[in-house]
Amino acid sequence: MPETGQEPEQLALMRRVVQLAEEQTRQSAERTEQSAERSYMNAERTLSVWTRTALSLMIFGIAVDRFGLLLRHERWVHLGNPFLPNPLSTLGGVVLVALGVLMVLTCGFRYLAYARDWGRVHAWPKQHAPWLAFSFAMAVAAFGIALLVVLLMFTE
Repeated sequence: MPETGQEPEQLALMRRVVQLAEEQTRQSAERTEQSAERSYMNAERTLSVWTRTALSLMIFGIAVDRFGLLLRHERWVHLGNPFLPNPLSTLGGVVLVALGVLMVLTCGFRYLAYARDWGRVHAWPKQHAPWLAFSFAMAVAAFGIALLVVLLMFTE
C-alpha cells in the first residue's frame, strides 16, 4: 500500500493534468470558432473580388461598344453613316456585359448558399449577415442588366 503522504500529491497532479486538458479543449474550441469565422470572412472577400471583376468586365464591355475597340471603323460597314457604332464592337460589348452579369449572379448565389449553410452551424459574426454582400452583388447584376438593355436599345 502506498504512503499516505504521496496520495494527496498524486491527486493534486492528476487534478492539474485534468485542468490543463480542459483548458486545451476550451482553447481548441475557440480556435475552431475563430477559424470558422475566418472562413466566412474569406467567402465574403471572395464574393467581393468576383463582383469587382464582373463590374470591370461590364465597364470594359461598354468601352468596347462605345469606342469600337474590336475593329477599325470602315466606311463601307456603316453604309454611309460613320457615326453609328461598329456592329462587331457592339456585339463584343454586349457579350462582355452579359458575361459580367452571369459571373456576378453565379457568385452571388453560390455565396448565399455557402453563407446559409455556414449560418446553420455557427453563430454570425457581430453585426454581420449574408444579406449585405449578396444584395450588393445583386445590385451590380441589376446594373449590368440595365446596361444590356441600353446597349441593345441603341444598336442600329
